[in-house]
Amino acid sequence: MLFTADFETTTDPEDCRVWAWGVCDIDNPDYFQYGNTIESFFEFMENSNNSSFYFHNLRFDSEFAMVYLFEHGFKHVRERKHEASKTFTTLISDKGQFYSIKIIFEKKGKKTNSVTLYDSLKILPFSVSQVAKGFNLPISKLEIDYKEYR
Repeated sequence: MLFTADFETTTDPEDCRVWAWGVCDIDNPDYFQYGNTIESFFEFMENSNNSSFYFHNLRFDSEFAMVYLFEHGFKHVRERKHEASKTFTTLISDKGQFYSIKIIFEKKGKKTNSVTLYDSLKILPFSVSQVAKGFNLPISKLEIDYKEYR
């Protein structure tokens, strides 16, 4: 499956965390899942074998994901030939541009339970509101009234 994904976070040094996440099936916009912990997001991903998740500005969201991975015993491997259960690979340019992160939850022989996170900003190099306007979508992130969530 192909999903769009987003984290809502706090970067307060005393409380730095993902406080909400949401994913929407790209082929079926009526399918929307959400949660309020990064643990529940990883549970969702683990149950979404071979799916792709597109984050707009993966560089920011990936920091939260990679901290989670390291804190839960995952190891970064540089080459795909070293992929194993609880490993991940990254595609990051020498200038720090994030392109993708492949997370391998479990690998048994040729069977692999994995997901890949991609940066949609590399495909659509515009702000979220510019993307919404460009595709004539009825709502953009800037039009949402966050007052009720504060």
